[in-house]
Amino acid sequence: MSTNRVRTAIVALAASAVVCSGTLTGCSISRDDEPDADNGSASSAPTKEPSEPASASPSISPSDSASDSASDSATPAATPAATPSATPSATVARTPEAALLTAAEMPQLNEISRWVERRTGPVSQRPFGLCQRFDLLSIGALSAVERTYASGSDTAGQQVAEFPDRQNAVRAGKVIEAWHRDCASRVRGTGVKVRPFTDVAVPRGKGSWYLVSYERKGTGHFHSLGLVLAGTRMSLIRMDHEGQDHNYEPGMDPMELAVKAVSARLG
Repeated sequence: MSTNRVRTAIVALAASAVVCSGTLTGCSISRDDEPDADNGSASSAPTKEPSEPASASPSISPSDSASDSASDSATPAATPAATPSATPSATVARTPEAALLTAAEMPQLNEISRWVERRTGPVSQRPFGLCQRFDLLSIGALSAVERTYASGSDTAGQQVAEFPDRQNAVRAGKVIEAWHRDCASRVRGTGVKVRPFTDVAVPRGKGSWYLVSYERKGTGHFHSLGLVLAGTRMSLIRMDHEGQDHNYEPGMDPMELAVKAVSARLG
């Protein structure tokens, strides 16, 4: 074998050795890098990325905000629900007796005249006031209660009646209005004046009142009657007093104030 062929063979063997060693080195490096890359991606990057957002903001904040929103929504819902349900139960009477005003609740005729309760019980068979012809039981009421008041020689009273239905209560109100139209002919006295019914803005139902004035034995007498209708109930309020006049500021007449107070209670 010639010297050139030997040299060529040696060079070829050396080149192939270098290629093989490079290939093996590349294979060993690529295999060593792949597990490191897998471990890094599984243990470092993926672990930190899901764990940090999940433990910090996404999992804690939504749960806390949800519980906060739930508690916030429960508080306003309970407060309005409790307030409206408590107010009617405290102000609106469930029975006719509970709709009767106390002596302190009945508006006074003046600053010094205070009402005192006299009697509370079933209504009598006598007409209630100057213009009435019959008692409420005689015009369709199922039951009725009455409370009377006094302040010196002045008197007042309130009746609350329960009717079978709303229609009968309205009809009874029409009867009382008819009695009012014929009232002047039944009042004993001179200078009798029967003022028309005056509507009153009330929180519940319908309210109105009128005033009758006359003179007897040189003394002036004033009789006022209030009418309140609410559902199947009716309430009558009367006030009688002596004096030279019956003058109050607009909206401040004791009977008008009484009609408003009874309406708020009657329900």
